[in-house]
Amino acid sequence: METGIIVKGVGGFYDVYLNGNVLRCVPRGKFRKQGITPLVGDVVEVNTKDAAIESVLPRKNQFKRPCVANIDNLGIVVSVKHPEPDLLLVDKLILAARMNSVRPFIVINKVDLAEDKSEIKAIEEEYRLAGCPIFCVSCKEGIGIEELKQNMYSGITTFAGQSAVGKSSLINRLYPEVSREVGDISEKIKRGKHTTRSVELLVLPDGKMLVDTPGFSALEVDLMEPEQVQLYYDEFITYADECRFPKCLHYREPQCAVKEAVERGEIPKQRYQRYIRIIEDINEKRRERW
Repeated sequence: METGIIVKGVGGFYDVYLNGNVLRCVPRGKFRKQGITPLVGDVVEVNTKDAAIESVLPRKNQFKRPCVANIDNLGIVVSVKHPEPDLLLVDKLILAARMNSVRPFIVINKVDLAEDKSEIKAIEEEYRLAGCPIFCVSCKEGIGIEELKQNMYSGITTFAGQSAVGKSSLINRLYPEVSREVGDISEKIKRGKHTTRSVELLVLPDGKMLVDTPGFSALEVDLMEPEQVQLYYDEFITYADECRFPKCLHYREPQCAVKEAVERGEIPKQRYQRYIRIIEDINEKRRERW
């Protein structure tokens, strides 16, 4: 019995990375009876004699859309323009990462398109207190790529963000030996085209692993309790103990130290306003379920 990691699922078969090689395996029939579906990223025990997956080891985390497991790091890619940055999506991705014990970092791409540095600084300012490392890059010009590569965390990393922000281009720049299809903006509808159609774990020459996957931008956080959301905002930590109410949601409560910090400009106002929008979206979804 040997231990490996699933790098790809192919029509009921699973490619497992074992000792530097990939072995195509099938899961034992007991998995179907137990309602267990192996996922890309799963650490599994394999009987190499008949290429059978015997067991799936406990998961650190698991995502339904897309179906991957054991993600360590989430690179949230946002572009300066083309498409215009969706910072609400960035906020939700940071939240989803922290909910699942994943380390988030932000990659601001297409800095070569900025008319001046203020466009880049505006995005950086939104997340200066969020506790996420921020990297400014241009896949087209190669700016900042080496710095990002040197600071990439070990373990399994995936990139997420809007379509056409340059996720596949970023992978190509970071690891040229890994060729990914690159898409662009649809001129007719001004939206990005998904270029990655299946979930695959790439084992890189430096020992790190990268999940190339579509759909991570669809992560939802509406199943959280509203009271939980504030726990994942580093900006609020300094002020939360000064609020009048111990369980202050920093929403409509009086004498809220967080709201006061926002008014003083100590917490980015738009970041706080998007926090309120997330709270309201969660409440709305809860009312719909009831």
